[in-house]
Amino acid sequence: MSVWGIHACKTGDADSLFFRKNRVALGWKEIGNLSSMATRDEFKNRYSEVYSSSKAGAIQINAGQLFRFVHEMQRGDLVIYP
Repeated sequence: MSVWGIHACKTGDADSLFFRKNRVALGWKEIGNLSSMATRDEFKNRYSEVYSSSKAGAIQINAGQLFRFVHEMQRGDLVIYP
């Protein structure tokens, strides 16, 4: 079991989903369907297409977070949400 930290928008919009429906989600609409990407390189390529002005380090980190959410997070893992 892993422990994940999730930060959501500062307006509290995620509260109803996270607490009332007992779900976690990502809201990166511009990236598109995350389940269609299988490799870290696919996530990096898509991220750099959408956010073309991002620095290489930001692409690595953000694409890696998306990859891990889709391919490593498991049902039953603990989530910390401030």
